[in-house]
Amino acid sequence: MKICLVALVIVLTLFVPAALAIPADDEAQTAANAMVNRFVDSWNQADGAKYAENYWPEAELVDPVGRIVSGRTAIVQEHVDMWAGAFKGSHISGKVRRVQMLGSKFMVVDFDAEVSGVRDLPPGSPAGANALLRSHLKHVMEKRSGVWKVLSAQNTFIAAN
Repeated sequence: MKICLVALVIVLTLFVPAALAIPADDEAQTAANAMVNRFVDSWNQADGAKYAENYWPEAELVDPVGRIVSGRTAIVQEHVDMWAGAFKGSHISGKVRRVQMLGSKFMVVDFDAEVSGVRDLPPGSPAGANALLRSHLKHVMEKRSGVWKVLSAQNTFIAAN
């Protein structure tokens, strides 16, 4: 009986979320691409105000080394500090990999990023070929009053090949 219950929980955990995910429509895909474009543009300009446009005030970020940064202000400040230090003059590129709708007001945007020109690599970062830092990012976006912004973000380094 216990084994059947455990098996049922595993099946429901693995398959129900996937069944509930709705393919992205044009509006969601456009919002996801716009978010990634703002992310890239603001990074490459080291523009904290523009970077902040992507996040709701209560957003949370788990950075690549596992630190949790709470609130838009703290997330922006972390990046402004990075752009003034080890990431000064760095360049990032990014591309949406997948968009999954979680109802009409939430979506998960997965995108991949590559950062070049980093002065000092952060702890735990595996530098790829040509000293590129590569990451998978997962952003949960929420739509409020017709506007999509990031509510929660996770940034994970990709191991060097």
